[in-house]
Amino acid sequence: MVLVKEVWATAFRANPSESGDRHAVKRVEHLLGEAEWVHARGAMDEAPAWTAWYEETELRAESGNCWRLLGDHGRALANAEVAVTKFQDRFLRSAQINRVHAADAYLRLEEVEQALDAGRPAISAIKALTSPRTVDFIRRFDRDLDLYTGIMAVREFRDHLRAELAA
Repeated sequence: MVLVKEVWATAFRANPSESGDRHAVKRVEHLLGEAEWVHARGAMDEAPAWTAWYEETELRAESGNCWRLLGDHGRALANAEVAVTKFQDRFLRSAQINRVHAADAYLRLEEVEQALDAGRPAISAIKALTSPRTVDFIRRFDRDLDLYTGIMAVREFRDHLRAELAA
C-alpha cells in the first residue's frame, strides 16, 4: 500500500505530457512492478490486520489511476476494466469510480462510442451511491465531452446525465 501511494505521488507530480519527464514514467513502472511483486508474496506476519482488505483488485485500480495520471490511457483502461469486473458485485463505489476511469480512458483514446458505453452504467449508479467523489468524476467526464458535442450520442448521454443529476 505504501509503495502504491508513492507511485501515485510520483505520477501526480510528474505530468510528463507537459514536463517531458520520462524518468518519472520509468520510476512509476519500477515502483508498480515492486508493488506487484510485494503483493504477490502475500501478507507478512508483521503486517497490520487492516491491510488484509488490500487485494489485487485494489492494486489494479490504483495502478490504473497512476497510468491515467501519466497519460498512458491504454494501461489505465486495462486496469480500470479489471477493477470494474472484480469490484462490481462487492464494492459498488469502487466499481463506479473505475467505470468512469474506463470511460475517460476510452475518450482520451478517441473511442467516443466505447467511452459512452462505459460511462452509461455510471449514470444509473449515481442515485444509489451518495458519493460526492463519484459525482465529481462523472462531471469531469461530462466536461471532457465538450470536444464531441457535435455527436448525437454524446448529446443524448449528456442530457440523460444532467436529468439524473438534477433528479
